[in-house]
Amino acid sequence: MNDSLLRACCVIAAAALAASPYWAEIRAAAERAAKAVRANGGGVMRWGAVALLLAVASGVQLPRLPKMPSVSAPTVNVETPSVEMQTKVAGIARALAGANPAERAIWASVWEKAAVVVAAPEGKEPVFTDSRSLRGFTVLSLDIAWRRLGGIQPGTMPGLREAVEAVMSEAVGLDVKPVDPEMKRRYVEACRAIAWAGIGRG
Repeated sequence: MNDSLLRACCVIAAAALAASPYWAEIRAAAERAAKAVRANGGGVMRWGAVALLLAVASGVQLPRLPKMPSVSAPTVNVETPSVEMQTKVAGIARALAGANPAERAIWASVWEKAAVVVAAPEGKEPVFTDSRSLRGFTVLSLDIAWRRLGGIQPGTMPGLREAVEAVMSEAVGLDVKPVDPEMKRRYVEACRAIAWAGIGRG
């Protein structure tokens, strides 16, 4: 197995917490997770990544870092997705109907930034080499921004897990596959549609 998951985790951790006193803890946790995954093989890797994505999206309590000061939610401008994608993310919009404006802004921001990162041109050594690395990146992105910075309590938005699962599973799939331009396109399109749904446009 390659190090794609670890590299993906480090990318988002560095982007979100480079100036944070918790960076060392984030990096250590990512390294421990990657080592555990290598030791348990591909089958566990595949389903474990999916389970983590669903857990983060739905509000299952994951290990948390020390509480950080609250931050103001940014204003997020998200492009309108196709009619087809609007239909696919309608369940996410319904699940987030009770979210306040700050929560909506944080949700939209993390998904929009995930799209920007994945859409960016790769360097000499690609970070996202397979679908597993995309899932790991998504999990850590949500855990940092939605849980850590947003402080969203587990289980407060019923139906969100299932709605996110449906959209992301269609974009990336459940099997471990190489990331090609088409998968990247689907992932970016899905992320931006999920962001759009989060700001009350769905």
